Amino acid sequence: MTRQGFIDFNSRLSPENSRKATSYAMAIKILDKVLPYQSAIDLQGRSLYEISDVATIDSLISLVLDEQAKMRRGEKSIFDYGKSDQSSYPLKSFCSAALKSLKGYAIYEQEVKDADRIVAREKNPKKISAKLITHFDLTKEGDDIASETKRRKGQDYFRRMILSIYGGRCVLTGIDIPQLLLASHIIPWADKTHKQDRLNPCNGICLSALYDKAFDQGLITFSPDDYSVILSSALRENETKVYYDKHFGCIDGRKIIFPTDFAPNRDFLAYHREKVFVGM
Repeated sequence: MTRQGFIDFNSRLSPENSRKATSYAMAIKILDKVLPYQSAIDLQGRSLYEISDVATIDSLISLVLDEQAKMRRGEKSIFDYGKSDQSSYPLKSFCSAALKSLKGYAIYEQEVKDADRIVAREKNPKKISAKLITHFDLTKEGDDIASETKRRKGQDYFRRMILSIYGGRCVLTGIDIPQLLLASHIIPWADKTHKQDRLNPCNGICLSALYDKAFDQGLITFSPDDYSVILSSALRENETKVYYDKHFGCIDGRKIIFPTDFAPNRDFLAYHREKVFVGM
């Protein structure tokens, strides 16, 4: 586990904590400074990001809740060893809340490792999707926070899987900057008639942000015959504009960079061309 991973977990995967990501990271930083002054739990000199054992994190949550209560009562606590300008974090319960979020992050990191093992063992893409859907408990639809968290976890893992399959680079440009890459669903996630393929590795293509958006909106598609780019008439209407050749004309007819495994399913591409693509 890492600080950035913790921030990303809260920002992307935890709807209720998305606005608190950096504050929680600061709370963990404060705890890393003050926890060495307690003797109840032996951390062996480790940072909190090095502790993945849920039972240990539960013990730390109980300890910090007690120390926050002492601080509010004006009693001596581990937070007396921190800077005076950091007192607001324990007083507002940010430290215990951050630890609870850290527990969720640790659990998700274990879920990812278990999902990696599923993908490594199984070679049938449809079975991979079915097993991952069960693993991330995506069998039921819902709009509550719990359902949204599960959905985000599933989508986040899908991105990890697709970027890994494609070597972390866009199939059209070769761009390999992770922050600019997305796992584009060929058959959209929202299509409930194909829910069983939401986590199918053959239902994803790694694209940089511009082309992901164009693909999602049906402005480009890929031929199911030879995996070459097809531009829509809506794009071709802009042929006289300065940006056209630089961003779109240059990819017209280009074939994708193939993944190491799980090539895009031809039937899925045919579906995208028929149902999503806005036409010639």
